[in-house]
Amino acid sequence: MEDRLLFSFRPWVRRAGLSIVLVALAATVAIVALLTFDPQARYGWVGERAVWVYIATLWIGGLKVWLGTMRAVAEADDRALVLRPLHNLRARKIAWNAMRGTEQMTGGDRLIVYYDMPRGMRFAALNLNLVKGRREFLTMLDSRLRAMGFSEKFAGRSRYLSRLDAHQRDGNESERDQK
Repeated sequence: MEDRLLFSFRPWVRRAGLSIVLVALAATVAIVALLTFDPQARYGWVGERAVWVYIATLWIGGLKVWLGTMRAVAEADDRALVLRPLHNLRARKIAWNAMRGTEQMTGGDRLIVYYDMPRGMRFAALNLNLVKGRREFLTMLDSRLRAMGFSEKFAGRSRYLSRLDAHQRDGNESERDQK
C-alpha cells in the first residue's frame, strides 16, 4: 500500500465557514419569526429580492467553505497530487507525470500548478495560507519535483519549478561540454 500524505485546512478556515452558516441561520430564523408574527412584514424590506439573494449567498458560500474543509486541501501519493481549492467546485487530481511546473510568489501565499490534459495545459491555484503544514507541503512538492528533474528559476518576485525541454537540455549539455 502506498503512503498518502494529507494536508488539511487550517482550523480557522472551518470556523470561518461555520460562522457564515450561523449568520445565515440567524437571519433566516429572524425573517421567519418576523413573517410569522407580522404577516404584513412581507411588504417591507423582508419582501425585497436582494435580502433573499443575500441570505441565499450566505448559505451557499458558508456551506461550501464549511463542508469543503471536511476533506484535506491537498493529498499526495506515488501517482498524483490532489488539490481542493475552496474557489473550485471539484478537486483537481494531477498525475505527477502530467505536471509541467509550479509558480510561487517569493514570500507570497499563492501557488499555481501547471499540468497537461488531453485538451491542453491547465492550471490549479492554491492559497497557501489555508494549508495546515504549509512548509511541509511545499518541501514535499519541491523534493518530489526536483527528483523528477525539475529545475528552479526566478523571474521578478516569482519562483518557478519547471522541466527543461529537450532543446534546453541539449543547449545546457553543449555549454557544459565547452567548459
